[in-house]
Amino acid sequence: MSKEKYTTLDISEAASDTISKRQELPPCMDCGCGERNEEPRVVGGSGSNVNAFPWIARLIYHKSFGCGASLINDRYVVSAAHCVKGFMWFMFRVTFGEHDRCLFKTRPETHYILKMIVHNFTLTDLTNDVSLLLLNQPVTYSHAIRPVCLPTASGNLYQGALATVAGWGAKAETGNWSCTLLEAQLPVLSNEECRNTNYNESKIRDVMMCAGYPATAHKDACTGDSGGPLVAENVEHSYELIGIVSWGYGCARKGFPGVYTRVNKYLDWIRDNTEDACYCCFIMCNFSLLIFLCAALNFPSVKGAEPARATDNDAYDERYGCNCRCGERNEASRIVGGEETNVNEFPWVARLTYFNKFYCGGMVINDRYVLTAAHCVKGLMWFMIKVTLGEHNRCNETHRPETRYVIEVIAHNFTYVTFRDDIALLRLSDRITITDTVKPVCLPHNDDYTYEGVKAIAAGWGSIGEQKNHSCYLLDVELPILSNEECKNTKYETSMIADSMLCAGYPDQGKRDTCQGDSGGPLSAERGDKRYELLGVVSWGIGCGRAGYPGVYTRVTKYLYWIKHNARRGCFCSD
Repeated sequence: MSKEKYTTLDISEAASDTISKRQELPPCMDCGCGERNEEPRVVGGSGSNVNAFPWIARLIYHKSFGCGASLINDRYVVSAAHCVKGFMWFMFRVTFGEHDRCLFKTRPETHYILKMIVHNFTLTDLTNDVSLLLLNQPVTYSHAIRPVCLPTASGNLYQGALATVAGWGAKAETGNWSCTLLEAQLPVLSNEECRNTNYNESKIRDVMMCAGYPATAHKDACTGDSGGPLVAENVEHSYELIGIVSWGYGCARKGFPGVYTRVNKYLDWIRDNTEDACYCCFIMCNFSLLIFLCAALNFPSVKGAEPARATDNDAYDERYGCNCRCGERNEASRIVGGEETNVNEFPWVARLTYFNKFYCGGMVINDRYVLTAAHCVKGLMWFMIKVTLGEHNRCNETHRPETRYVIEVIAHNFTYVTFRDDIALLRLSDRITITDTVKPVCLPHNDDYTYEGVKAIAAGWGSIGEQKNHSCYLLDVELPILSNEECKNTKYETSMIADSMLCAGYPDQGKRDTCQGDSGGPLSAERGDKRYELLGVVSWGIGCGRAGYPGVYTRVTKYLYWIKHNARRGCFCSD
């Protein structure tokens, strides 16, 4: 339609699919809201990267795409009231994790609707343009499907904030709807500014929000974007749903910015009507709830957590002496080709579990911090991560390894799009006692050294091959370090290999590599003094041991200051 972003849908025949009964809710913990899968912005209504906005959903009525929506928890999507009012709820489908809606070879995750909750919306004044749709079964979160955060402050007007709108709507008033998801960045206007545009002043209510460029009108939402999200990044680098695409005169007309439902005016209504759903803890949890939760789960470490020091220059507690040496391997001989290590041969290797399930590795760098990959912790709740130290056979239930819980996660500016800055620090609940079986690895001295040609050793309990089980025993493999130029000449695209990455392996033949479960673990090499320093953190790769695809690691020398500064509350060994 040329005037307002309302959508008329075909209701010619009844849906034939059976709506499944509601299933038991999953735990409320294994998720993080508002995590966009790409941080660089694409402006001007151009295409977004695949799954850049994992909360965005598409509403389909019978067989026709009509509106957008946003996943806010495991059971509900929020959309505009005008997208659903007057329609039959059982004719709707909701698809998740899509990018190209015209790509029929892939089947997106699809849910049906059990109930529609529509606010008191009328076409007369266009207020209260918000609705909630209850899904037939809980959503399983993944890299491609995650909820957006709700705003935390009901009084925030967001004026001047740079927000992002996304959808598959028309590219122009008379244009076709887009096959691929598009996005545009828009400044949020004050309602006073909006009333001073070409709109009738009485049209712009307090429950509405305007965003766009009224003077130039070069960016806007359009027909088909209705119900979709307008999001803004908060100080925690998560995305909040601040608006719902509602209406506007035309698309990108001068003097007529887009008008959105102001979400923080409806927070109580949303939460009151979604009490049966599971929100990600980051939306509503506070520290008091965290203490209660951790006490209920018998996490003694949280109660005994050390308070943050008053200043960075406080003297180190004399109870914790630095009488230790880092990087001392307990066995000098090499075991190559993915063979089992000798017991506690690499005393700095740590194992991370989440909800008591092993998933990543790490390494001890001082008596208080473990280093790992950022992708091992991003989106997870730090208080559910457990670190075990001094292990060899992780399947030996008769042996109780030394265990710590995590009281703080410090992750670098990591994104899944480029896998750059894939590094994180875990602050442990209690200090580590340095023994023969638990010792830190040394950090490099020279941040310019590239290590080309050096034989390094990766260790972990990861899979022994693609689609194979994780190993019970700690394995290690010896791998030569490649120059980044060599790595860019493999089957990887040149742009994928950044200067902050390091490649190791045998690209000609493959066969020796790290694999799933080894992520976050160490790639270390022996120095002239027979001690081991950390060169890389297991990050990513295509497959495991495939010819042409060596393993890619985070290059530790590029992060030495970041590591030492953020782990300064721990005691580094002399090296």
